[in-house]
Amino acid sequence: MSEFTSGTILLAKDKEAVRKHAAKGSVMMQLNDKFVVYLSEDVYIGEIIPESMIQLSQEIPLLYFYNFEDHHWGYRLLAQGEEAADLHIAYEYEEEIAYSIAKKKYPDMGFNELYFGGLLEEIREELEAGSVFKESFEAVFNNCHLELFSLLDVSDEQITRLKEILNIDYIHHDISEGMELSEEFKTILGIEEMSFIRHERVVESGEYDELF
Repeated sequence: MSEFTSGTILLAKDKEAVRKHAAKGSVMMQLNDKFVVYLSEDVYIGEIIPESMIQLSQEIPLLYFYNFEDHHWGYRLLAQGEEAADLHIAYEYEEEIAYSIAKKKYPDMGFNELYFGGLLEEIREELEAGSVFKESFEAVFNNCHLELFSLLDVSDEQITRLKEILNIDYIHHDISEGMELSEEFKTILGIEEMSFIRHERVVESGEYDELF
């Protein structure tokens, strides 16, 4: 069974702040001694960050982590009311780029129109003929800003280890190897428990500690 994980991680000592901004129906659960995870229906992978999370991040640092195993994984680090760092590694990164450009070029068309009308493939072929895909992949780690993980009480040693794995040379310029980094990332951070955790599953199972 493929993993679908999505949630916002914060220091356990900061969980009181969540109660002021929690969305109705959201939940919070203890991840381990150091971290808790806040779960809501919002999944903001490449999307606009919910205003409630922006407000919460003005008070405490937040790490939104996601792993949709067959598709993509990554994180968005929020601090002082803005996105301070992010990483997004996707098997279908070429398709994501083509679709992003297509949406800008044809804003009134939906995915099905772009796909079945052949426009998406046309844009993809144009990009493939150039160097856009290669340049985009080479830049995948550019916004990691791993030093900012210190905001989550991550040690210098842990940050050094993250820097060793989150770079293009470590994955031998291979997207498949990049997709496999999620487990190493979690182990270094000490969030191994962040697996098969998402709002609907935790609510259904009743494994949460607080329901808002």
